Amino acid sequence: MQYDWSSITSLAYLTLIEFDLREFPITANKIKCDGVKISSYQNYAKKTRLAIEEITLGNELEDAFLFIIPPNPPIILYDREKPITRQKHSLLHELGHIKLRHQKHGNDEEIEANFFAAQANAPNVLIKNIAQRGYTIDVPFLMECFCLSEESAKKKREYFNRWSFEHSNEYDDVVLTQFSEYINTKYPYKTQHFYDDGYFDELERKRENWWNNTHG
Repeated sequence: MQYDWSSITSLAYLTLIEFDLREFPITANKIKCDGVKISSYQNYAKKTRLAIEEITLGNELEDAFLFIIPPNPPIILYDREKPITRQKHSLLHELGHIKLRHQKHGNDEEIEANFFAAQANAPNVLIKNIAQRGYTIDVPFLMECFCLSEESAKKKREYFNRWSFEHSNEYDDVVLTQFSEYINTKYPYKTQHFYDDGYFDELERKRENWWNNTHG
């Protein structure tokens, strides 16, 4: 299957614009979507007076679960007992299924929803802008800035090792404007230069080495 990464990124960025957030990291209670009900299993159980085992039909409690029973709006439930890194990724993943209008949950749909969540959770355009200000984008930085799990931060770093910052999107400028105050306050320019040539040269070398090692 050919994945349309640019369109998925567009939907993720539009979702961020919809959230009307102004800083990172995103917290689970800030993830909202018109026409979608989002609640923790725990709150939903209390509100409906159902046991969690009844809600899950006796199955193991998933990090998050999407169910749609027309004509009712979609409902996303998540486990508030899980670490915040898993809560928000799982919520964004399930929201991605809705935004991408998935009709089934196969492997391709899971890959697309994961990419959607990764782009909403830690937008490439913001990471690129912060790097241009002279900051090193490593795993600890991604974990601290965007509250990513170590696994997610490593995957994000591998993405940049492979692709550098060559991808752009039609909503880049809008997202940058939305989070400009946050970036200017927390990550002011370290140098007078708009970007650190050496840093981007290093990324390009890593990307070339990755390509040669995997295709040699």
